[in-house]
This record gives sequence, structure tokens and C-alpha cells, in this order.
Amino acid sequence: MAGRANLSAGGAAARAWVEAELHALGLAPAWPEGYSQPFLEGVNLCATIRGDDPELRDEWLAVGAHYDHLGTVGGENSQCKTTQIAGHEQDLICNGAIDNATGVAAVLALGQAVAAMKPGMRRSLLLCFFDAEEDGLLGSRYLVDHPPVPMADIVAMVSVDNIASRIFPTHDSTFATDVEYSDALYDAVLAVNAASTLVTWPVSSFFVGKAEGGRSDHLPFREHGVPVLFLSSGSSAVYHTPADEIGQVDTDKLLGTARHVVLLAAQIANTDQRPDFKKNPAPHLGDAHALVSLANQVIADPASLGLNDDQLDLIKSFRADLQAWLDKPPQTDAEWAEYQSLVKSVIAAVFVFLG
Repeated sequence: MAGRANLSAGGAAARAWVEAELHALGLAPAWPEGYSQPFLEGVNLCATIRGDDPELRDEWLAVGAHYDHLGTVGGENSQCKTTQIAGHEQDLICNGAIDNATGVAAVLALGQAVAAMKPGMRRSLLLCFFDAEEDGLLGSRYLVDHPPVPMADIVAMVSVDNIASRIFPTHDSTFATDVEYSDALYDAVLAVNAASTLVTWPVSSFFVGKAEGGRSDHLPFREHGVPVLFLSSGSSAVYHTPADEIGQVDTDKLLGTARHVVLLAAQIANTDQRPDFKKNPAPHLGDAHALVSLANQVIADPASLGLNDDQLDLIKSFRADLQAWLDKPPQTDAEWAEYQSLVKSVIAAVFVFLG
């Protein structure tokens, strides 16, 4: 669809396709006028599935994915980058298969699963497909300012974005960020891991490489005091290039992550208490567990990343330092600050290496 840039013919075609899927699943529109929420830079789509519990059905879990992408190389204001990946040197279309057709597929799979449940979930679900995410989360920002249900009634939000990728060949896990803002959502991720062969690491918001964790449509919700999760597999070499095509999608990881979306929705929508939200979150050891696991995978197969001896030694040093904190967890505020400084420095080094 020519890269699905917002306000483009391809974006409109993608929107029509998603809307037809929502209608085929029998999901109710979020607004009296239909599924669409037009705004200056695009059009959001939202559907609803009402909960079955008379005491909880007026509370909502929002789950969303952006359907827009970058259009074409050289397009007006496009971030679509040329690439030297074999077979794509002359390609001009940023198809956005991983980013973010995979997320759209996972949210539609959630709608399909919940629509078939008898009985359904206790809380209600708001399923959203955001436009203009690539231009600065414009669709989700508009929605939280003009919500189809009261923001005070949204108990949590899950953004599904850039899943089913491998940031290196042996990368077989995925991430759920922003868990430092909610103990309940941290625990929900761990509960889902226990019921699955796919590991989703619960990590902090800064894992995405931005200080405020603002890489996806969860951020505007979090800024309104809503506990959030951002599900992502990380950015591989095809990110924001014409090489992001269907063949790059790890279908096993896509299916596993879609299943996690359903299980997380059930965890959040069916509990008695709404998830907590921490305005001033504290560091936690989940970040170290995730980084040590990734380091172990890289060290087991350094050739796949073309690492030289100095780079491999640095990763081993990082792993040893992180493992030391896992073996003897921080006890004082000063130790927690030292630990978090180490984690952030490792994350910064990873982003420099990945380019």
C-alpha cells in the first residue's frame, strides 16, 4: 500500500482493510458514527468489546497498534531510509511489515479471540489502530485528548509495535517495557511467561533508547496516569527501510507474541483490582535479568554479529557487572542508583552498536 503514510491513498487503503476486518469480526464501533476518528494528520480506528462483569464492565483495557508507516524513500517528510541490504538497494517503498503490520495483526487476533469467548472478559476492551504514529504519536495523542470512553475509566493500555523481529540471529525473546510504573503489570508479564514458551522480558521504559520511553503509542496514555505496557521485539537492521517486508517477519515469534497479548489482556481484564500506577517509579532487577540473557545469547554465537575480540570482551564485562548485582541485589538508595546507572550505560552502548 505504498508505505501507508498518513494522509496518503495507501494509508486510506490500509484503513479500509482494517475497518473491514473489524466489521467481519462483529466488533462494535467505538463512536456512534462508526470506527473512525478523523484528526488533522490522519484517522484513528477503534472498536469495543463490552465486558461481562456488571461491576467491572464500565472499566476499560485499551490495546492498540499503529497502522501507518513511512511511505517511500524521498517522499515528503518521509523517514524512509535507503538500504544496502541485498535485493533492496533500488527499492523505494517502506512496506512496514514488522513496523507495524505485525502489531495490527496481533491486535486483530485479540479481537477475534475475545469475540469468540463465552463468557467474555470481565472488563471491557477498547481496540485501537492509530494513524500518524511515525510523525510523533499524533494519533494516540489526539485520542487521549478526545477519548471514546472516559480516560479515568481506562485501567491500563498495551501498545503492540514492531514485534516478530530478531535484533540478532539468535534473539528468541521479546520485551514489555514500562513495567517500573506498575507492579501489577510487571506481575502480569511474569504470569504470562509462566504459561508460554516465548519469554517476554519485563523491562524499564528507557530500554527503547529514549529518556521518556517515547517510542510508541503507550506514552500519551502513561502521561495521563494510565499504567502501560509496550510490547516490542526491538529494532532489527531492516527498521525504517524498504527491506522491512513480509519475509523478515518471524512468524513463530509473531504467533507467540499475539498469544501473549491475549493472555495479558485476560490477566488485566479479569482481576478484581485495577492495576496500580507509580508516579515516581524505582529501579528493578528485571532490566539486569533481560540484559544478562541477551548477553548470553550473543556470547554463545558472536560470529553471527561479526563481533571482534574487544567487543566480545566488553559484553562479557557488562555481563559480569550485571550478574554481580543479581547475585547481591542493591540494598541502599545509593546502590540502586549505581545499579541503574550501569543498566542505562549498557543500554546506551547497545544502541550505539546497533546504529
